[in-house]
Amino acid sequence: MAPTPPQLHLEIRNNTHSGHLVLRCFPTKCSEFQVSLSPSSLHVQTDEKCVYLRLPPEVRTAPSSCRSLQYVAADGLHMRLQVETDSLAELVPTAMKSLVAQMSFIFQCQTCGQSLLKKQIFRRVLPLPNGNWSDLVEHWCCHPDPFAKKLEPKEDDCLLGDTFMLVNVADVDETAVQEVKTGQSEVSQLAGEIHSVQKPKGSHAVVCTRCRKMLGEFTASETMKFYVTEVLVQPVTDQGLKRNMLKRSVFVESVVAGRLMELSSAQSTFRFCIQGHDGKTYILLWLLNSDTLLVRSHVKPDVCDFCEPNKRIAKPGLSFKSYGANNAIKVLYHPCLKGRNKDIRDTWEKNIGVHSLILPVNTCLELLLILAASTASLPSSLRSMNSFKVAFLNLD
Repeated sequence: MAPTPPQLHLEIRNNTHSGHLVLRCFPTKCSEFQVSLSPSSLHVQTDEKCVYLRLPPEVRTAPSSCRSLQYVAADGLHMRLQVETDSLAELVPTAMKSLVAQMSFIFQCQTCGQSLLKKQIFRRVLPLPNGNWSDLVEHWCCHPDPFAKKLEPKEDDCLLGDTFMLVNVADVDETAVQEVKTGQSEVSQLAGEIHSVQKPKGSHAVVCTRCRKMLGEFTASETMKFYVTEVLVQPVTDQGLKRNMLKRSVFVESVVAGRLMELSSAQSTFRFCIQGHDGKTYILLWLLNSDTLLVRSHVKPDVCDFCEPNKRIAKPGLSFKSYGANNAIKVLYHPCLKGRNKDIRDTWEKNIGVHSLILPVNTCLELLLILAASTASLPSSLRSMNSFKVAFLNLD
């Protein structure tokens, strides 16, 4: 089997133009190696092999700024340096930001693509108050709660919450969705373990009639809630709709990352309780920064860019391994399954500065798998910080 070539992990902070570069998977038998750094690539040479790693075209390093050079046995070579990046394309906002009145949008089941609404234009698109607003009413008013009546959309209205959209049932295609009473348990599998999820009694889930995927809930007799992680919302252009069906994990990752960034920017909140629609907290999440550009290699065992150092390379272009750059957010998190991290969970749930985000239970478990996979892909010394686990969520 061919040896696994060194792998690249480069975390760039766009605001400070600083980068933390880790070169991983050095051969354990090599006694010494040389690393040559140029603005656009790296050249690693050991006793017997050498490899070229090409950075994305929009990323350029400053070799003379290299500092804090350190070799960590379990990780590889760590270094910090200045990095310049070209102006990147503006990030596409989530559906919660892009939905506007008097424009044509199509709502689809994210899993199978079935259209969910009768009409494609909303007369009004209005934001709902902050998710914790009802908890503060008693501090605002000295008389009975004037907001006791729920805010519900009228026909041709769409009300936007933190992670959901409320629409009137008259706007929904009754052949595309089905109401299912969910007073029973549901079994989910996470990382090889079986978890029994107790759904809230008396609630009524909304499922897609084609793929049976849960899309949301009935919150009132005339109101239907669609979760932003279950529904694909796209504008209808004059050229026709280009259906952007992403892999499920990629869609969940980008939508959650986008909402975390939007909410932190709008409300200056950085700590979140990710809760299921059953009322339980599944993840405690702390947004560390949102200006990260992440360059990472995902090399398969049978793909090797090593070449003999004493042989002339016939096709220099083939001796390079190129990597793409992704906008990402860096988060710290605690999983809360099976009573784990109960003390800090209880503290966060009582803290008014912690923002609660409600998602379907299975989506919470999917998100936990995505976070765990990101953590496992990091160099071992970068996987934790102050007892929290570290992960990156891609925005694009």
